[in-house]
This record gives sequence, C-alpha cells and structure tokens, in this order.
Amino acid sequence: MKKTHIPKLDDFLGGGIPEGSSVLFYADPGVECEAFGYQTLQSRLEEGDRGFIFTNVTEPSSILYEFEKFGWDLEKELDEGQAFFVDGSSYFIGVPVMGKYTIEDYSQIEEVVHKAITDVPDGVGVINNLSALIDYLDPGETVRIIKKWNKAARENKTVLLYLFTEWDYETDLIDEIKASMDCLVNLSTIEERVIIGQGFMVTGATWTTPSSSMVLFNILRPGGVKIFIPKILVTGPYNAGKSSFVKNIAPNSVSVDKMALGQVPTTVAMDIGHMEHKGFVADVFGTPGQERFDLILDLLSKEAVGAFILVDSTDPHTFPRAKEMIKKCKAEAIPKVIVANKQDLPDSLTPDEIRKVMRIDQSIPIIPVSILNNEGIEEAIDALLDILYR
Repeated sequence: MKKTHIPKLDDFLGGGIPEGSSVLFYADPGVECEAFGYQTLQSRLEEGDRGFIFTNVTEPSSILYEFEKFGWDLEKELDEGQAFFVDGSSYFIGVPVMGKYTIEDYSQIEEVVHKAITDVPDGVGVINNLSALIDYLDPGETVRIIKKWNKAARENKTVLLYLFTEWDYETDLIDEIKASMDCLVNLSTIEERVIIGQGFMVTGATWTTPSSSMVLFNILRPGGVKIFIPKILVTGPYNAGKSSFVKNIAPNSVSVDKMALGQVPTTVAMDIGHMEHKGFVADVFGTPGQERFDLILDLLSKEAVGAFILVDSTDPHTFPRAKEMIKKCKAEAIPKVIVANKQDLPDSLTPDEIRKVMRIDQSIPIIPVSILNNEGIEEAIDALLDILYR
C-alpha cells in the first residue's frame, strides 16, 4: 500500500493505494484538486519512491513555486533525479521548456507519458490535467490512451493519479473514464446554511469498500490538504479553565475579557482561535461561564459541530451548571468530550467519579486534564476528533 498521507483519505482507502493502481480525483469547477496529487507525490518521494508530474496546464516552474508555497522542496528531488517533469505546457505557451521529457505535439503524449510510467517502477505519476487532455484530443482517443497508461502502470506497479475538473462533458465519456480507474475520489463544493467549503469522499475503490463519509477540507500554504472542522465550541462553568484550554489548543487565539477589581480576568464575550492538530484544522470558539452571558452562549453555539465541556474536577458544586450549559448550547445533540480539568490538584475527582456525579452516559468521553501542567490536552482533542470521524 502507498500512503497518501492526506488525513482521513488513507483511512477511507483501507490504508492507502495498492501498487499499480489508478486514482481519479474528479473535482467540481472551482475546487482545488492539484494539492491532492502533489501532496501524495511529495509523501511518496519523502519515503523513497520515484515519481513524475505530467503537466499540460501550467509550466513546471509554476508547479515548483506551488510546491514551495506548500512547504515542500521538489527542486531538491529533481536535482537528485528522484523526480522529473513531463513538460507538455511550456512549448505551447512560448516559454523555455523544462523536464526530462518535453512535448511539442499532442501526438507525442501517449508514448512519452507511457515511457515516463516505465521510468518510475513502484513509483508515482501525476497527470495534471486530464480535462485539458480531453479538450485537445478526441474523447474516444483519450479513453484509449488512459487505458494504455493504466495497463502500463499495473505492469510497472506505478500508482497513477489523475487530476480532473468535471466540466460539461458528455455523460458517456465521464462514465467511460471512471470505469477505467481503480479508484474515484470526488472533490466537491459544499453549501449548507452559512457553511461554504470543499469536501472529499471516496466513491469507489476496487480493493476495498470505502467509507461513504464526506469530510470538509482546506488547502493551506504552507501545509497542503487539511481536514477542516468549521466550528468547535469550548464551554463550561466559570473558572473551569476554558480560556486557558482555548489558548493551549489554539496558541494565536484572542480573548475578550475584563479585569475585575482584585480578581482574575474573566471572559465576557468569547475566546476565538484556530487549531491545527494532526492534519486537522478547526475554528474554536470559547464561551463565558457566568449565567448573565448565557445569551452569548446561545449565539456562539450555533453551527458548532463538536464541543469541549470544561469542568473543574475539584468543584462538584459547579457540575449542575455544566449540565445546564450543555443543554443551553444544545451540545446534547453534537459530539462532545468532557474535559476534567485541574487533575493536578490533590482533591480532584476522577473521571469515573465525575461521570457518576454528573450522570454522564458512557458514550461521552471524560478526559482527565491538567491545563497547568499541559497534561491530557492532546488526548482530549484526539477523543473529540475520533468521535467526529469514527
């Protein structure tokens, strides 16, 4: 199996892509599909495989610049001979050609790309972009060439990744192209209430039964493909440690707070930040804990897809308030994790004791945490992500 190292995609594919397989990333117009091919290639190069990029949409120098923005050093792989370009673009736009192979006539494409495939046995080839190929060649000829390339890929154990934007092509042509592939990954736009984003799902794979789930994603520069969680709520009673928790998981977060006379600062509006964790990115919103700010709690909880409920493990008198906040922000209906903070203090209750006192169902994780000592926080994040994407 060849891992893509794109979060969740390897899980959906049953561990990765078998050697010699063909994968079609077919995207709605406007969806960025290049990053899926580039990130998979980069991951394979880093693990010692060889690979190539066939480009007929932009010159290689622009692709090098794009890799650099993602934070990947493709130029080094080119210099060391681990990767190369099949340049099917530069000649046609009148710029200096670049690459191990160049194409000056579209009649050369079939044989040149075939040779590139045989040059990287056990490696990876990225075809960018299949849509442009269809535009230049006869559709029937395009399908014939794809089948020949895929046959060569199987014989050489080379993984082929086709990038394809699904413009207004004939349905029969699309069906034929999809039928010639071992795997189909759909990249589409998503609009639901105020959430507008991009999502991917695996709609077919010959070697496994993929998950039918669709996940949102963002393309970050640097970073590449990241799974996007639109909104995670952090709530809980006053002084449970919500702002400190948000600050820890989203170091650049900002807080609207007020310094009361002789007291510690308290959040009076919200904490807001951006979290990155193991290939996932999320916008995080923390709420005030006092009852007089419950109106804000109601507003901030809208559109949340997951929640951390902070409780003070040393103060069971605040547990009823925590359950009240769960109800007020409608967190009963979304995936959530109870973060049992202040476990560093000697009189803190254990997660089992907290579950018993709060009468929390066994399906809801209670994670022991000491924000002060930076303990348990990663486990709490992992627990929520596991629920969101199990």
